[in-house]
Amino acid sequence: MDVQDPASSLGLNEPPLVGRTRFFPEADRSVLAGIRCGVLFVMAFWSGPAWQAFAELKRVLARFDPNGLLEVVVVDTDGCPGLYEHPALVGRMLGAGEAVWVRDGQVVCTSGLGFNPKCFEPFTRHLLTQKHAQPGAVADCGV
Repeated sequence: MDVQDPASSLGLNEPPLVGRTRFFPEADRSVLAGIRCGVLFVMAFWSGPAWQAFAELKRVLARFDPNGLLEVVVVDTDGCPGLYEHPALVGRMLGAGEAVWVRDGQVVCTSGLGFNPKCFEPFTRHLLTQKHAQPGAVADCGV
């Protein structure tokens, strides 16, 4: 694994992620505003559960979104402390492969605190079928 080249180490330029991903080594909470419809994944390169969760996210996207309708935004947990302070994410992230489903800059669902990949399939399917975000209504898993 070469964390000096996150795109290669995460397989961002390979199916099912090729052409639909952005990686930010540093980000603040404004990164959410730039997501029209997609999944924000908080990657902790030092965390085994984060690697496992990312592998599960890729599996789910390959199965349920093979046409790449959802954008995938990956941020390095070490470079995004401000993101942890977003009102919809406070207390829901610690570097274990947390994911956030976003529509029109609004948090729709989170995987919750810790390693909860069982949420990835239902929340991905939900986002693919949801027409509009419902501000303030954030579904959570494992909290």
